Amino acid sequence: MAVASKAKIAYKIPAEVDITQLLKQAQEEFYDDPNVIGVGIGHRRKGGETQPKDIALIVYVESKLAKNKVAKNYLIPKSFEGIGTDVVAPFGPDAPKESTGFIEGRQHSDDMSFIDWPRLHQKWALEAGGGVAFQGSVQDFGDICVIEDDGTLIQTINGQPVVDFVRAYQLFRSQHPDIYDFVTFFTDSANGMPPQGGSSWYRFVFNDTQGIGFGPFNQRAAYGSNKLQGIMFLNQGHFSAWRYVMLQEQGHRWGAFARYRDSAAGPLQNDHMLAGWGHWALNFDDNKSPMDYDIYDWVESGNNFERVTLSSDERSYANLDLYLMGLLGQEEVGDFYLLSNVSPVSGNTFSANKKLLNMQNILWAEGVRDPSVATSQKLFKNAFVVLTGDMGNVHDLVDRVDFLRLDFEQDFYEATKTLGRIDTTIGPLRLDLTPSQIQQLTSGGYASLHRHLISFNDLRITGRQFGGTLAPNQTQRWFTYGWPPQWQVHWSVLPTTVASGGPKIAWDVETELASSGITYWLTIKNLSNQPISFEAKYSITR
Repeated sequence: MAVASKAKIAYKIPAEVDITQLLKQAQEEFYDDPNVIGVGIGHRRKGGETQPKDIALIVYVESKLAKNKVAKNYLIPKSFEGIGTDVVAPFGPDAPKESTGFIEGRQHSDDMSFIDWPRLHQKWALEAGGGVAFQGSVQDFGDICVIEDDGTLIQTINGQPVVDFVRAYQLFRSQHPDIYDFVTFFTDSANGMPPQGGSSWYRFVFNDTQGIGFGPFNQRAAYGSNKLQGIMFLNQGHFSAWRYVMLQEQGHRWGAFARYRDSAAGPLQNDHMLAGWGHWALNFDDNKSPMDYDIYDWVESGNNFERVTLSSDERSYANLDLYLMGLLGQEEVGDFYLLSNVSPVSGNTFSANKKLLNMQNILWAEGVRDPSVATSQKLFKNAFVVLTGDMGNVHDLVDRVDFLRLDFEQDFYEATKTLGRIDTTIGPLRLDLTPSQIQQLTSGGYASLHRHLISFNDLRITGRQFGGTLAPNQTQRWFTYGWPPQWQVHWSVLPTTVASGGPKIAWDVETELASSGITYWLTIKNLSNQPISFEAKYSITR
């Protein structure tokens, strides 16, 4: 009698799987169990050891229980939708409690980004009997918001202190309007706040951008926001690699999730991404992008390839990153390549097979980005918030974060090739410290602390918003939205086609105040009898 063998469980995420949809289905399937606190994808763990070749659908739980202690209807199947599963307790006894290296901490970072923080917040609020009054303090010191914990910001899971980040965001919002796209948190581990396991991470709150490999997602209501796109946590142990870490966590708003096809009808491919989703793979030529988890850049050298070691300060978004961020048009991206059969030749020189790719391969897989570069948001607001247990002794950390904040504005501007900007100031306008605030923050010391340093956000800024080509005598209308109402923005449209004999371009500007900010409508007319290319530029005065 022949006995059928059990089908082998596939610990792999097929490229054709819609990750966003998979996670939604997993939530619907497993969220009846109150012990479940999130779902995600990542490396399977076996006996406490990471299995580098096994990618699983991970179900995160507060406590990992023996099978006979779990209700039958809450048991996690060995596979879900054809993908092997794993059950992980991210706040269990084996979880890291101190800072880890950025590269080494990738697994923990992924775990934290997949935790459903609103679900945990709701659970903790119910356990406390509803809304709990806050007896601590929320104050702005220069452009850094500081929240002093009253004991309600920290919860405990398996004896490990955990920050309630939704409550932290809501406390920040109690003193600030809903104008921030992102909020970045720091914990004062020297004064009673946990280091959060030693990793840095980004957590999605909202996405409605199409064509980037990540589907629609909306948890804004749980945070009480109509504006927030994501929250970040930056670990102090990663300050030495600040540019690399911060650019990566900020970049996770848009990447790296985009797949490709070798032809219009070819199968979907994800081998250019680490573990198939979330970061560019080692053998993908990402041109110094921070969206990977290695420290190398591939440089062609004759018939071989040099693997060049990068520093944090050399990191800059690749053209593909900029397209996914809505900062570069598809026709401006150029080629990129994926290496296979990589073999050492000598030192840092390797031989490899090179697969040349371009934007068409991405478009075959994901479709066109919507909104396009012409109308995508390019100016973002990110608030920096320090959580402390002692307002009187947090000054050194706040001062350090303030300088890093200024660095990040410049880093983002440079890394996006001046196409994108981050405003990290608190409020629509800069704030100056009062003498009483200096006294409270520093206990009388550091009298000059938190001077608002002049940055390029305080000056007149110009930039290119979009470009195009008009047929002879053609008139066309464009719009660009999400501009802060408090900014004075002036527009000019300049021809880039050389042609003499009189004016070639005319334009009108109309405005609209929408919920997302000011929308500018530009009507541009070609005055000539020949095609004219142009670029629309803005100038901002604050």
